[in-house]
Amino acid sequence: MEYRILDLNSVVAYVRSRPEAAALLGLAGPLEAQEISDGNLNPVFRVFETHGPRSVLVKQGLPYLRVAGAAWPLSRERADFEARSLTRQHAAAPGRVPRPYWHDHAMAVNVMEDLRGHAVIRSPLINGTRLENLGETIGAFLAATLYASSDFALGSTAKRRLVTQFQNVELCDLTEALILTEPFGPPPNRNNFLPGLQADLADLQADVELRSAVAALKHRFMTCGQALLHGDLHTGSVMGGAPDARGHSDLRVIDSEFAFFGPMGFDVGLFLANLLLCAVSQAGHAPDPVACQHRRAYLKWQMRTCWTTFEGGFRRQLEGAASPSWREPGFQDDLLRSVLRDASGYAGCELIRRTVGFAHVPDYDSLEPEAARLAAGRQNLSLGRALILGAGGTHTYDDFERRAWTGLDGGEH
Repeated sequence: MEYRILDLNSVVAYVRSRPEAAALLGLAGPLEAQEISDGNLNPVFRVFETHGPRSVLVKQGLPYLRVAGAAWPLSRERADFEARSLTRQHAAAPGRVPRPYWHDHAMAVNVMEDLRGHAVIRSPLINGTRLENLGETIGAFLAATLYASSDFALGSTAKRRLVTQFQNVELCDLTEALILTEPFGPPPNRNNFLPGLQADLADLQADVELRSAVAALKHRFMTCGQALLHGDLHTGSVMGGAPDARGHSDLRVIDSEFAFFGPMGFDVGLFLANLLLCAVSQAGHAPDPVACQHRRAYLKWQMRTCWTTFEGGFRRQLEGAASPSWREPGFQDDLLRSVLRDASGYAGCELIRRTVGFAHVPDYDSLEPEAARLAAGRQNLSLGRALILGAGGTHTYDDFERRAWTGLDGGEH
């Protein structure tokens, strides 16, 4: 089938044309579609039975960035990377991602489980919703997916072969530029920040030690292919159902177009940083200081739980590895310390780029008045710098937490 851009009318005809659809939808009856896109990259459609309960999600890669239009060309190949990574994530962590149904390379389409009743968790977290299993779920997802794609699980030969399927050049270049280069250097760049942060940013960019540390993180991102990463793991890449009486939600990780083989700490660091961005912003989003303290305490605990669940899960899997080399306690300790150090550095980069780089987050951008956003922005930059420069001295999660929570009154869970 020749590539064409789908719309509300043609997406229904497209789904009807696929043999896989017969097992998923009642094709004898009427079908409808609605667009539910809310990301930067791709249009997403829900195709559903008019008189029935079933539906599927249809996601298409455009030849450009969806939010920018044709002025920002982008390869449709990202749909292939998402299809491959989603299949592997589903196998390693079933029930933690949408179930994949089919991939159409020619149309750059992925069709998957429609998570009806779920919503992206970023806004609920900003507004104080407590998803009590968030840290545990994401930590377990990371332990399962990162281990399953590593040398420890696959062996070196199978791992090398798998790496060739994830040469995600275009989106890796985008990550290198927007997270690890442009926020730390002079124009030309695509940085976007409040004028009131100009002096703070100039001070940060003049820090030679910081620039050197970020250069090392960038080089590690480019050369250290430890495992298949999600590549863009933040609170906008997680959907959750309504919490039950215990505050537990059915949480699913979505949108893995950026998947590539890189340092495991990158995924860990990005997720921890986005919980920290939410915590910093609570000074402006919470209704009063007591609510702010409670919300920050919750986020602080979820960050810790994410790391401890990841660490514990990864160690347990290493104990079952085929090679006795990976069962050595000293090796395991050193490996996980290095992941934590990487996570600290990449978390710091994420805090900085979400404040002064091209793509911000609603946690920060929705703060009003501007003075509140300036205060949060300065705190993000300060914490980001501390996490990057302190990464080498991070030996335990307590070390990371002390730096991450400097100036935040998170309290205890």
